[in-house]
Amino acid sequence: MKRYCFYIDGFNVYHALQEHSYYHKYKWLNYQQLAKSVIGAKDTISKVYLFTAYVHWKKDVVIRHQEYIKALRSVGVEIIMGRFLKKDKLCHKCNQIFTTHEEKQSDVNIALQMISDAVEDKYDRAVIISADSDLLPVIKTVQYHRPEKEIGVMLPIGLSSFDLRQNVAFRFKMKESLLKNCQFPDEINIGGAIIKRPATWN
Repeated sequence: MKRYCFYIDGFNVYHALQEHSYYHKYKWLNYQQLAKSVIGAKDTISKVYLFTAYVHWKKDVVIRHQEYIKALRSVGVEIIMGRFLKKDKLCHKCNQIFTTHEEKQSDVNIALQMISDAVEDKYDRAVIISADSDLLPVIKTVQYHRPEKEIGVMLPIGLSSFDLRQNVAFRFKMKESLLKNCQFPDEINIGGAIIKRPATWN
């Protein structure tokens, strides 16, 4: 029997689904159910974490995001928030400065939580759901200091990462059938309040 913790890079998964028009319909994803679907029958889940941030300059997106977070919290997923910061960039084609937004803290938050949970012996196996190779240092840190802990990865559908795949003890595949079977119902009753799948996520 193994104890699992899952560490989900929310925007990495979101963009994998959003940027492929066919997988767009799977964004109403129940990560707690997904975690239960890939572990062994005698294994247990210590915690499922989602690391994300609000796109605060897009109010309609924030409203959908808030509803989704309510749905996730209702099934026990712990949400750890980062933030977006404005950043000026130079366009090399027109030589003009433009302002964009860059997500901050999620990588650091994942690393800190994974290391903390390893030190506190909250898992035997940790699963990173991301294709971000910036997470490689935390994998190596846990492997060095707590070699008895097994680190695995689930790459978001359509994404790849040679560095992550080559440096983990095991891998889970994010198949379309898994996404399909781990969707929230279209309507969720949370303490008498009804949460609905966003119409644009159908």
